[in-house]
Amino acid sequence: MSIKKATLASLILLSLTACSSGGSGGSSNNATKPNAKPQTTQQQADKAAAEKAAKAEAERLAAEKAAKEKAEAERLAAEQAAKEKAEAERLAAEKAAKEKAEAERLAAEKAAKAEAERLAAEKAAKEKAEAERLAAEQAAKEKAEAERLAAEKAAKEKAEAERLAAEKAAKEKAEAERLAAEKAAKAEAERLAAEKAAKEKAEAERLAAEKAAKEKAEAERLAAEKAAKEKEEAERLAAEKAAKEKAEAERLAAEKAAKEKAEAERLAAEKAEQERQAKIAQLKPIAVEAGLDAQAAESLANQNASSSPEEFKKIAEAYKLQRDIDTAKGFSKNEYSQGFNYEGYSPSRSASSSCVNFRCTTWEGTTDSGKTVYNQKYSVVMGDYSYRNGRQNGYQVNVNSFDVEVKGLKTSNEAIPTEGSATYTGKVFRAKEVGELTYNVNFQERNGEGKVTGLNVGLLNLDKGQIENTKISSTINQDEMSTYSLEFFGPEAEEVSGSMNLGDPDSNYGLAGTRGDIQK
Repeated sequence: MSIKKATLASLILLSLTACSSGGSGGSSNNATKPNAKPQTTQQQADKAAAEKAAKAEAERLAAEKAAKEKAEAERLAAEQAAKEKAEAERLAAEKAAKEKAEAERLAAEKAAKAEAERLAAEKAAKEKAEAERLAAEQAAKEKAEAERLAAEKAAKEKAEAERLAAEKAAKEKAEAERLAAEKAAKAEAERLAAEKAAKEKAEAERLAAEKAAKEKAEAERLAAEKAAKEKEEAERLAAEKAAKEKAEAERLAAEKAAKEKAEAERLAAEKAEQERQAKIAQLKPIAVEAGLDAQAAESLANQNASSSPEEFKKIAEAYKLQRDIDTAKGFSKNEYSQGFNYEGYSPSRSASSSCVNFRCTTWEGTTDSGKTVYNQKYSVVMGDYSYRNGRQNGYQVNVNSFDVEVKGLKTSNEAIPTEGSATYTGKVFRAKEVGELTYNVNFQERNGEGKVTGLNVGLLNLDKGQIENTKISSTINQDEMSTYSLEFFGPEAEEVSGSMNLGDPDSNYGLAGTRGDIQK
């Protein structure tokens, strides 16, 4: 009930009392006069009672309002204190985590730097571990100090808030006591409010402490994770740097070793070259003695500097012999392989007509040309083949020629054996037609004879002929028109080469053979 309602009730009560008094004296005013004073006293008493009740209600309402305002002030103060405490603890935890992370980062950098500078992984690891331990101790001390200061600050702020709240509550209580008459009711209300505030405050502090503990644990977990990652990264970078420095050291060592090796090899090569030049100077006269000119002798000695004088003499003689062979043949030993070599030989059919100074020539037919080379070690028989078969200016033309040329290292007359006999076997050929040659030489009698088989013309007997200088010539099949000619080639008459003709200008053949063992 409000004060306004209480006052209204009191006025209604007074009015009713007054009305009752007026009604009783309606018959005679005189009859009531003796009791006029008592009625006024009653009214005054009622009025005083109403006023007292109104005052009591006002005081009760004021006490109730003061209690509510006190409780609200204490609740707000507790909330503010809890917030400030939580914020202080959070800031302290953040600061501790940052300082710990910074300390660990600095310690990791220091450890990595020591690792790189001293190139000693073990010592760097020890220094790093020591730095981390000191950093952890320092971080723990700073964290503990920060938590202590935060707790002190929170306690001071809480005490100040409680003091201000208490001051405010005291003022409001004094005001309420001034307005309220009943101190006991007010004290009871204040006790109940204080109890409630204390409970709410305790609950708020408990929740704030729980929240702060959780946030602190989370911050420490994140800081530990970050520190572990930074530590791992620092160790990785340090290991990477150490590996690079190790690789660089190995590269420099390898470079140095390579340089030393190259220098040693250079000195060895210089020494070897000096020895080789001395050996060349020793071998060169041997080559000159074998018949080579000074330039060729030096070149050959240079190519065979590792040979002994005895070996080099054989090499020089063989080289000189091969040079003489190549010169006699007109080409180097690698230009043609041993045996048959064919060049050209591609028959074609054509028709043509041309006029020069009003004289015209026509041709229609087949042409072919080529070269056959039969190569032996000391001699070569080469034949140029030309073939034309057709009509020229309306007349039949049939040309089939094979021009034979024989070259090689000829045997000197003095080197032809004078005792025993030997058989030469080889090939007879015209273009691509090939037969077999067998030729027997009696060196003691100074004559030779043989036969040719496998040609299209059949068996041919090479009649006996006499050795004249280094050649043998005679007839074929006792036919004066058919002849052959052979010449000895090689230092010791190892080969015979030559040609034969069967009585027709277009029937030339090449002959070539190698000697078997001389039978005595």
